[in-house]
Amino acid sequence: KGDVHFMAMHNDITEVTDFSPPPFPRSDLILKPDDAEWTQSRHSVVDKVRAKVVEKRVRLKEHFQDFDPLRKGFCTASQVKTVFTLLDLAKFIDRNDFEQLVGMYTREDGMFCYADFVADCDREFVTPDLEKDPLAQTSMPDSNSTFIARRNKVTMGSERMHAFTWLEEKIRSKVKSYRINMLPAFKDMDRTHTGHCSRNQFYRVMMTMGFQDLSEEEVNLIAENYCDLGNHLDFNYVDFMKSIDVPSEDVELAIQQLQAPYQGFEPASYFSPTGKVMRHQTGILA
Repeated sequence: KGDVHFMAMHNDITEVTDFSPPPFPRSDLILKPDDAEWTQSRHSVVDKVRAKVVEKRVRLKEHFQDFDPLRKGFCTASQVKTVFTLLDLAKFIDRNDFEQLVGMYTREDGMFCYADFVADCDREFVTPDLEKDPLAQTSMPDSNSTFIARRNKVTMGSERMHAFTWLEEKIRSKVKSYRINMLPAFKDMDRTHTGHCSRNQFYRVMMTMGFQDLSEEEVNLIAENYCDLGNHLDFNYVDFMKSIDVPSEDVELAIQQLQAPYQGFEPASYFSPTGKVMRHQTGILA
């Protein structure tokens, strides 16, 4: 009497107790669906890669030739991905663009013709068969050559573009009337001097500068036009300031003179190279 059958109690507790480890904590990435149409979707993958190659000033041929010892002009699709990774271009090419690119330059046996691809990308640097036209004039790559790679905006419809134009003109009129200098406030938000700030920082600057009447919809409308890095977060305040705070002609002339290369002092010429006296239009001796 008074004894406890501890083994029976242990068995009863063990049957209902779960000794399996707890589930591993997870944080799944759930992306919000984006129905916006971006400007880069209008261009082919070759145009986007060419613009990025011109921007970074990289050479593709030598890296492809490392995988082609016989110089046949062909390599595998995995080697193409390796070259893009070495040149830091893989992060700018998604899976769909890569598959489209491989399909454009792949022959029947599955080999990628990198020679044709490199020739298409180098058109901004070289002109084929230039020696056959001695009078041909070539031009260096400019900002338009890399614009596709550097900017990616949301495509706006006619109605939203009309509303954006009216809103921008409203802000421009207020900035001009009250002489509001917003550029220093934007630069305080841009510590790394990239020319971009976040959308929330743009909203804070506008509220600080006296634009409390801006609604969330109007802020989103402005951000659609000036978020040009392929996302809805990075706001290009440099282009925004150029649009709403247009400098006068005198200021533009002063900026051009300040940024122009140095020119030394040149004394007035009183005599021509032949020894004749040079006269002004008024007829007075120089």
